Amino acid sequence: MSILPENLWALFDMSRDPVIGIGPDQSIVYANPPAAALLGVGAGSPAGGTVPEHILNEPSERFVASARVGRKRLNVSVIRLDGLTVCVYTRPPEEPAGTGPSVRALQELSSCLMSARLAIDALVRRTGADADPALQQTSAILYREYYRMLRACRHMTLAAGVAADSLPYTPQATDLGQLCRELCDTVGRLTESLGISVTFQADFGVHLSMADRNLLEILLLNLLTNSLTHSRAGDTIRVELARQKDRFLLSVRDPGSGISPEQLTGVFNSCPDPAGPSAGAGLGLYIARGIAERHGGAMILESRPGRGTTVQISLPCKKSEDMVINSPQSVYRSEGMSTVLMELSPFLDRQYYNKKMFD
Repeated sequence: MSILPENLWALFDMSRDPVIGIGPDQSIVYANPPAAALLGVGAGSPAGGTVPEHILNEPSERFVASARVGRKRLNVSVIRLDGLTVCVYTRPPEEPAGTGPSVRALQELSSCLMSARLAIDALVRRTGADADPALQQTSAILYREYYRMLRACRHMTLAAGVAADSLPYTPQATDLGQLCRELCDTVGRLTESLGISVTFQADFGVHLSMADRNLLEILLLNLLTNSLTHSRAGDTIRVELARQKDRFLLSVRDPGSGISPEQLTGVFNSCPDPAGPSAGAGLGLYIARGIAERHGGAMILESRPGRGTTVQISLPCKKSEDMVINSPQSVYRSEGMSTVLMELSPFLDRQYYNKKMFD
């Protein structure tokens, strides 16, 4: 334990949070008592098999990552210095039981919102709002607010599913490259008038995996919304998909304002900091993490104030030779543009919310 001063290890000994130190040879050189109890490791134990690969293989000097130990959902803050990797495990805070709306109440709210949407459609048709600029602006405001409320309702429903480990999951053989490319193209067409570009790059042709296509659309749209909210004209958001051994790595990089170190450790929580970086209800990254974990994956987030943010999703390939690719002609099979307009509603201006966009 000569890599760091002994008094620093003594400080970690007093921590209630599990802390481990990993040496250059990927063996554990330090584990405080909470870490020994949680992970069942001590100095001299190999890190592989205890520390997830997405943490061991991430080259960044400072980042936060998701992890699971048994059924426990944990956040891991990681810093690398002088050949040592220090990992601090924390359990995200949870809302007290009974403080949030029930799933049934959210479903009823969604039904009410759908009725309101039908009423708006009828009003637009009867008043001829499409032909009247003033009425067109009013209807656009109504449509955008409808989608913002619908997004908040869906996010609370998804967050409840993540918290209860009951997120609905219907995997199909899916080409992740096709899904990401079509989604990035759609979002890029919406943002080009604002001067923000969205690009997609993949390291090879077909990226075949068993995945829930609808959930992955929501995951990527949440990450893009966070990036767009902190970008400005002239910026480019880069989405990349690569393969590393038996996993796919999906990355979203933006050159935006970044996240401060004190806010970084709480970005995956279901009770976000009100002054934090998230848009809307602040559940986007929590839901994205839950979707990644539902697929057997994990999330890593690296950010520096003023230098942008990179979010990386690690997903297992999970393919077999007899898989048939689920390749529908339209990514948004049943809702048209509704999914994109809903998820981007914290960012997009009302000009995008006219009835022609989602007919």
